[in-house]
Amino acid sequence: MKKITLNSKEEMAAFAREIAAQARAGDVIGLKGTLGAGKSFFAKNFVNFLSEKPLEVLSPTFNLVYYYETKKGEIFHFDLYRLKSAEELENIGFFDALKNGICLIEWPEIAADFLKKNYSEIEIKTVSGANEEVREVIVSQPA
Repeated sequence: MKKITLNSKEEMAAFAREIAAQARAGDVIGLKGTLGAGKSFFAKNFVNFLSEKPLEVLSPTFNLVYYYETKKGEIFHFDLYRLKSAEELENIGFFDALKNGICLIEWPEIAADFLKKNYSEIEIKTVSGANEEVREVIVSQPA
């Protein structure tokens, strides 16, 4: 487990680019944090770092998943917040995505039983009493 403090959006963007540079096909990254903590901001910077040209990266809250073709292959950006059961994962192509690309998963808890291989977690927390851009980030690889 690694804990770091990011003091600005620029630092968060640089952190996302650093993680993207290390990512490989088959990697699965769970993005945890409260609403508005910066999960989608992280994903936007991650995807755009690997893209040939700037892309509009939206939160997949309502669509559940967005797909991007990048220099490192396919990136699947999931938001599982609205799923009611793990059985719904099959309907959104979740298991194929795990095999075929890099997956960024917001609200990964409902899929926890399926996230073993190449899985890491990034938890983004706001810091009370600090500048509104400050985030505490915990990077871990659960067993």
